[in-house]
Order: sequence, then structure tokens, then C-alpha cells
Amino acid sequence: MSSKNNAFGTTGAFGAAKCQGDSNWAPGHRLEVTHMTTRTRCQLYVSAAAMMVTAAIAAPAAAQASCEGLAPGCFKGSFLGQDTHEVVPEGATSVVITTTATGVGSRLGRFSLVREVTGDLVTFGAAGSARWVAANGDSIETTVDGHAYVSDLPGGYLFVTEKHTIVGGTGRLTGAEGIFTVELFHRFEPSSVIDGVQAHDVFGSFHGTITFRGASR
Repeated sequence: MSSKNNAFGTTGAFGAAKCQGDSNWAPGHRLEVTHMTTRTRCQLYVSAAAMMVTAAIAAPAAAQASCEGLAPGCFKGSFLGQDTHEVVPEGATSVVITTTATGVGSRLGRFSLVREVTGDLVTFGAAGSARWVAANGDSIETTVDGHAYVSDLPGGYLFVTEKHTIVGGTGRLTGAEGIFTVELFHRFEPSSVIDGVQAHDVFGSFHGTITFRGASR
């Protein structure tokens, strides 16, 4: 892995960002593979993770967004996209990160996501806002309060967990209220660097509740 600067430090500066054959590829999921080189294990785990995320996004909307058997107000889904930010100069203490992604969720169906947060490079905290837009243009706006941790996912990722508070909505989502949790993985290694702007692959999911003032939906 190279030592290019990224939003949260130098790639390879974190021991957990190295690809290790016997590490957990994702929280709660441990794969045991014998008679393989560390590099082979790394490729297998990262490929498996990528395939699962791609399959999740490609799955039928009804299956991905299903809240069957869950409490009223269930709000959940998954997404895939990129984080972009300017190359971080030496000694910087913060960075503005813009996320663009697409996914599938309950209440939204197919949606696009634009998220902008300011990350603290000292504490790994982040705050900002996000806009979730359904295919027909209806949307919700959220405030974002989160924190990043070094993940043990092979390939080198940050694990980011955020609280999103709904502060507005349009169309059929007018009057929306609620709080939900977003969990995403941000890859350390940039997928591209163009004109001083780095792009990093991200994928994630969200779960929580959504209600509507003065109505039962």
C-alpha cells in the first residue's frame, strides 16, 4: 500500500489497515482459510466484501427496503459510492468530505445521497449535513454527527458511525421526523487523484425510524 495522504492521515500509517489473512473481514464475520498465502487471503476477503455490497445494491428494491415484521416507522437501506476531498496538506487538522452515493431504502426506494461533513483529523469526529433524494425527487434533509475508527476490514478501511437527525422533507416526505444510524466503510487508498482532489470508495447501510407529523403512514 502506498503512503499517499488521505482524509484521515497517511495510508499505511495504521497497523489495522494492513491486509492480514486471519483478521476479521467485517464486524461479526470471521473467515478461516488454511493453506493460502496472506496475499491470496486478502484478495479473497476483499472480493467477497465487494461482491456482497454489490449484490445488496443490485437486489430488488422490495427486498432491500423491506420492514416486514419490524416496528412501525422502520427506516433502513444500503448504499454505495465515493467520498471526495482535497489532498490534505501536512499539518492540517480538518478536512471537508463530500459523499455521493446511490442505494435502496424503505420509504425512499431507489435513492441518491449527497453528504458533506467536516472531519476532525485529531479526534476523528465529524459533523455536517446530508440530503437523501428518492427517484421522483422527494427528499429528506439530515444533520450529521459521527465518529471514525480504524476498521479491521482487509484492504484498509475506516469504519464510520453517524447519527442522522431528520430536519426537513419534501413531497411525500414533507413533515418527516426521526433519527437513524448510518454505518459506512471508507477505503484509505484513493481510487483516483485528479487536480488535487482524491476519491475514495465507500459503502454502508442505515437503520432507524421515520415518522410524519400529523399523519399515520
